[in-house]
Amino acid sequence: MKIRPALALSTAALAIGALAGCAPAATTPAASASPSPGASADAEWSYRGSNGPEHWGKFGAACENVDSSHESPIAIDTSTVQMGTAAQKVVTHYAPAAFDIENNGHTIEAIPEDPRSNSIEVNGKTYELQQFHLHASSEHTIDGRTAPAELHLVHKAEDGSMLVLGVMLQAGPASTALDEFFSSITTTVSEKGTPLSHKIDPSALIPADGMSVQYDGSLTTPPCTEGVRWNVYLTPVTVSAEELAAFTDVYPDNHRPEQPLHDRTLTEIPSGV
Repeated sequence: MKIRPALALSTAALAIGALAGCAPAATTPAASASPSPGASADAEWSYRGSNGPEHWGKFGAACENVDSSHESPIAIDTSTVQMGTAAQKVVTHYAPAAFDIENNGHTIEAIPEDPRSNSIEVNGKTYELQQFHLHASSEHTIDGRTAPAELHLVHKAEDGSMLVLGVMLQAGPASTALDEFFSSITTTVSEKGTPLSHKIDPSALIPADGMSVQYDGSLTTPPCTEGVRWNVYLTPVTVSAEELAAFTDVYPDNHRPEQPLHDRTLTEIPSGV
């Protein structure tokens, strides 16, 4: 079924994206994940150079593309999606909560002080919000379009399964929900977060139009663990050019390239199901 997404990126937004990848759900820096055999004990993955995405296989076997790979991110072609069910709709149980902000060396993330304070429900399973973070430019593309940035809200269920909400960010009106988050971004890398003064309501970070696409994928950073459920919204939310620049000045390019779809199915989840 053909979806007509509202991802109408402005010329200004695209320009900012040109100036301008998913951290594991753990609250420690992504680089702390144990490397695969053969990787240097003190090596750290990156987004370019000898430890860039094309070399991530030495940090996690799943990062290597093979015929059976189900990796993220992907190119979303809305003309190929199949109709989903009401049970697949993401039901949010969000409320304002206290967060710590942290520069983990690969992105800026916000970690809830109480991981049980916010959750979502899909197919009757509850996933608790572990953290949210940013990538520039967007990791997913929608009908060939790239957004200046992409927000990932990472959730985990009691059985360890993960579900990530992907939200495209484009330049426009400022995000009042993220104003302090952006103004608190620092170049200092630390394993200890800094408390934000004001609470953040995660419901303000996802588009009011809940139309989305779901698929089975992976973490977008080493060790690229698969079995991650993705729900990528087709309508962007806006942040100001200044807010976006606060992030891209520190991380101008921290996205993983698109991965082959292989045999996976994309599922449309209309906002009204």
